[in-house]
Amino acid sequence: MLAKALAENKKTNQELLICDLYPEHIRTLTQNKLDQSHENCILLTDSSVWAILLLLIQNGYSASESHLILNPGLDGKSKNKHQNLQKLFSGSKQVSIPTQPLPCKISAAAILSPDEPQLEDFIRHFPDWITEIILVWDCIESAPVPKLQRFHRAEIINIHHPLDADFSAQRNRMLKNCSGEWIIYLDADERLHPESWDEIRLMTSCEACNGWYFPRMTFYPDQNHCRIGYGLWPDLQLRLFKNNCNLRFVNKIHEQLTGLQGASGILMDIPIHHLTHLLKSREKIESKLENFNLSTGGHFSHQLGSELPSIANNLLSPRKERKVGPLLLPDICMS
Repeated sequence: MLAKALAENKKTNQELLICDLYPEHIRTLTQNKLDQSHENCILLTDSSVWAILLLLIQNGYSASESHLILNPGLDGKSKNKHQNLQKLFSGSKQVSIPTQPLPCKISAAAILSPDEPQLEDFIRHFPDWITEIILVWDCIESAPVPKLQRFHRAEIINIHHPLDADFSAQRNRMLKNCSGEWIIYLDADERLHPESWDEIRLMTSCEACNGWYFPRMTFYPDQNHCRIGYGLWPDLQLRLFKNNCNLRFVNKIHEQLTGLQGASGILMDIPIHHLTHLLKSREKIESKLENFNLSTGGHFSHQLGSELPSIANNLLSPRKERKVGPLLLPDICMS
C-alpha cells in the first residue's frame, strides 16, 4: 500500500498528509494502526472535496509548501474525484484583504415568510452602511407583514408575492429590486458575526473577484456544535456578489445563481451561522422540507433524519494562532 510505504520511508523531519475522499479507505488504514505506528503522519478524510480543501487551508497547508502526489493506484471515479481535489488545492490562492473600502452602495436582501421567528433581530444584525434592504414576502400584497423599518436606518423595500413553490422566481424578484453595486443576501435563520461585516465591506473592493462564497455552519444541538456529513459542511453559499444585468437564479429548489462575471472566491473565516435548529421546532422544519418536496414535483425527497451527527464548531474553524485570508478559486469546474 502506497500510504504505508511512504510513511515507513519518509524522513523524520517530513510530514506526511494522506487525503482521501472515501472514508472507508481511511478506516482500513486506521485498522492497520498507520496513524499510531508512524510519527508525523496525518490522515484526513471526508466525502466532500470542499471539506478537504477548507480543512487543509485552515490548518496551514498550501500547495506552495507541499509536494502533491496523486496515488497512481487510483482509477475510474475515484481518480477523477481526487484529481479535482488536487487541481482545486493547487490552483487556489490566498488574496490580501483591501485596507480601505471603495465608495460602493451595497444592497442586502432576503425572501421571508411573515411568521419567521426573530425577524427584528435579523434586520438589526445588518450594519449601518447597508443602504437598502430588499424583503420579498411570501404572501399577497394585502396580507399584513411585520413592520421592520424602525429596526434599521436603511431604506427597507417590501415586495409581496406568494412563493408558489418556486424559490428561484422569488430570488429573481429580489434581484430585480436591488439597486446596489454589490448584493448580499441571507435567510431569516442565518446570521453573520458582527466582527465579520467590516471585512465583507472591504472585500467588495477586491478587483480580483466579483463573487464570494461563505462557509455555512448549521448549529445543532446547540450554538457550540455544527452538523456535519451529507454535504452539511462547509455547505458553501454564494451570497456576496457584484450586481449586473445578467444575474439570474435557476432551479425551483436548491436555486443557483447564474450570470456572475469574473472570478469567485471563499471568505474562509466568515461562516454563516445557520440557526434553523435553534429557532424552529422539529415540526416546523419537517413542514418546510415537505414544501421543498412539493416544489420538486416528486424528483427529490427531503427528510429530517432521526440521527443528526454534529461536531464542535472549533474543529471546523481556522486555528486561532493564524489568520486565514480570503481564498481565490481557480477557473475549473467541480462536479
